[in-house]
Amino acid sequence: MAATDPRTTILNGVKNNLGNIKLDDGATNAEVIHLWEGGPELMKYLFFDAVAPGPYDIIVSYGEPRSRSERDIQDIPTHYLMSYPVTVTTVDKPLSGVLVCTGMSMQYKVTYALRAAVAAFAQSAAGVSPAYTLTIRTDDSTSRRVGGLNLYETKHVLEYETDYA
Repeated sequence: MAATDPRTTILNGVKNNLGNIKLDDGATNAEVIHLWEGGPELMKYLFFDAVAPGPYDIIVSYGEPRSRSERDIQDIPTHYLMSYPVTVTTVDKPLSGVLVCTGMSMQYKVTYALRAAVAAFAQSAAGVSPAYTLTIRTDDSTSRRVGGLNLYETKHVLEYETDYA
């Protein structure tokens, strides 16, 4: 996995380790899509109109990184910390007037599944170059009504630490 760029490493790691998240009924698996942030997809289409395997219940999008140097010695950075935003988006999905997928409940489930997924690949395998350590630094949740949707988003910032420049 580490042979790819960190952003792809994170996407593949989360995608492969997220596991099955259940809808409100506790039996049906939620449909999850992983995509790069800022794509041309229309959110309402992904949640309600997309064809198989959609429509999706959870959208996980991966943003552009930000970096900062650590342990400056005479203005020379000794290693870099890269921050990668991973945004989880859910909506309330009614069926015949009954919620089958509650956006807030799905956020809670995905947060715990994401924490377990990141723990599963938080350190690079022995001998892999570049070596890395991955942690979730912050979670920031919002909810709002947009375009007729009750939209719930949580931005998780993952920090990818490595010793190469």
